[in-house]
Amino acid sequence: MKRARLFLLPCSLLYWLAVVLRNWFFDIGILKTMKVDVPVISIGNISAGGVGKTPIVEMLIKKLAISGQLSVVSRGYGRKSSGTIVVSDGCGKVASVEDAGDEPSQLARKFSNLIVVVDEKRVRGAQKAVELGAEIILLDDGFQHRYLHRDLNLVVMTAEEIVNGDWLMPAGNRREPISSLKRADGLIISRCAHIEQFHQVSGMMKMHGIIGLQTKLKSFRRTQSNEIVEAGQFIGKNIIAVSGIGNPKTFESLLADAGMKVVKHFAFSDHYWFSNEDIQTIIKAKKVLSGDFIVTTEKDFMRLKERFVEFLETEPVIIAEIQQVFVAGKDKLDGLIKHVIR
Repeated sequence: MKRARLFLLPCSLLYWLAVVLRNWFFDIGILKTMKVDVPVISIGNISAGGVGKTPIVEMLIKKLAISGQLSVVSRGYGRKSSGTIVVSDGCGKVASVEDAGDEPSQLARKFSNLIVVVDEKRVRGAQKAVELGAEIILLDDGFQHRYLHRDLNLVVMTAEEIVNGDWLMPAGNRREPISSLKRADGLIISRCAHIEQFHQVSGMMKMHGIIGLQTKLKSFRRTQSNEIVEAGQFIGKNIIAVSGIGNPKTFESLLADAGMKVVKHFAFSDHYWFSNEDIQTIIKAKKVLSGDFIVTTEKDFMRLKERFVEFLETEPVIIAEIQQVFVAGKDKLDGLIKHVIR
């Protein structure tokens, strides 16, 4: 932890008190939880920052594809709108990236028959999804949003954050203390380097239903033609990396592990909206550093394509698609889902 944040520890104590009281109010019924008429599966975390949750949501969408009309409901972080926005009605994307947010737009683009609704009031968003025909709801980033009842509560933590530990906000990045995991039905440990690390980390957690996942690059895709490019073409090439995600270090490490030479990484804040000056700076860096390709994430591509079509069509921009691969616990996750989706 940075020393400057140590001075915020008294604030973290007040934050802890507020979190404990809020959860207690839900537990005793002062704050009410509402139920909708379809199963709700929540995927959340107890820390701010990227834990690889979006690829996990995509994995669950694929798993649940044959179980009924599926919907994703989220707040839509980083969007420039408020209220209820139907990103996709299940027949195709119907909202702009600025109104929807980058991650909901990414999901709507990849899964055309998926109902996607964003709303800061998740109960209202879930009710809208049911009106549109949803039979199963995936509640994205919903662990702290207890106003909506969930039938399955999944929490994602990275192996690194479990090993290193953390303080509550604002001194650290924890939204809730580790004791809050008692509300979870399953724990997904993401970014496991290998099975040995999974066993080491899972042994530190006193709970059942632990799943281990490893983050890997799935494919590379040209923005100019949307064609998939073989990873071998980038080995040894000078790469300008561009990201506005929760954990840019993981993205850079994945590129390096694929044999790329990352000569510059423009790591913006999560859900960052790029400016004209940013794009010109990236282009200039590519020329000065003799960059062969500009590589970005799917989430960043959603924001870039909203305003910078010429940049994507004239520069050698590549989208790196990321996936989560099981290290352990696949049967456990399947069992948890089957218990809810009968």
